[in-house]
Amino acid sequence: MKENAIHVGDALEFLRTLSDECADLIIADPPYSLRKDREFGEGAFMETHGEWLSWCREWLTEAKRLLKPNGNIFVYAIHHNACFLTTFLYELGLVYRRQIIWHYENGWSKYKNSPACHYEPIIWFSRVPSSTFHVIREPYKSTERLKHTITKNGKVWTPHPDGRQAGDVWSFPTLAGRRFAAERTSHPTQKPLSLSTRIVQHFSNPDDLVLVPFVGSGSECVAAIQTGRRFIGSEINKEFVTIAEARIADAKSSPEFFEVATEHACSERIATQAISDNPDRGDAGLV
Repeated sequence: MKENAIHVGDALEFLRTLSDECADLIIADPPYSLRKDREFGEGAFMETHGEWLSWCREWLTEAKRLLKPNGNIFVYAIHHNACFLTTFLYELGLVYRRQIIWHYENGWSKYKNSPACHYEPIIWFSRVPSSTFHVIREPYKSTERLKHTITKNGKVWTPHPDGRQAGDVWSFPTLAGRRFAAERTSHPTQKPLSLSTRIVQHFSNPDDLVLVPFVGSGSECVAAIQTGRRFIGSEINKEFVTIAEARIADAKSSPEFFEVATEHACSERIATQAISDNPDRGDAGLV
């Protein structure tokens, strides 16, 4: 198994070649078998919904086999198929952790008979409830409130220096518009690097192996490189492989890559931690 490389070919066939429990984190952005998925090339579109469901069950079964005991799996979905993927993951015996809502307001929608869509669900499962997780923090929304003493349950609450604990609604803009021209490629469903980095950085440890069954534009691979993780991936479309490999090469040649590599070679791996509510902090509900 060659690491930090993309296998060119069918994702399911590639997954079947890998050893049991080899992946610390799996991030899957599969084709949804919509009519427009024909643009992704051969193998990305099934003629019937039943064919797509059977295929999803197969690759998810392989993904479970490849996931380490403390590993996580994230699966991108859309609103009308997330329920099927969630059910499959339950049936495989994996532990439901959360449905992350990727919220954006700068997208565009063709819907005429229903509200515009401003989110995509990302399904998070693991083998155990105590899988790898590093707390995500965001700036407090109300800095004015922080100027005054806040008492909760008889205790004085102290703001965390890194901000409040983030929830399960993540706001990242899509790569639409001129302000994202430098990052955007010709891939039609490219995920923002900022979103991919959050998943990689907070749900795996340095030097962990990130498995990307559907590489696409390579955002997850770049995120792994930039945060000191290893990756393996597959992509059936050769045009997308070229795009992803160019982005990966740029990431490897940047000064930040060498800084990350040196830092992680000289330090111990970050200890894993389970999701837990901290009653002494009590900041989850503050904005």
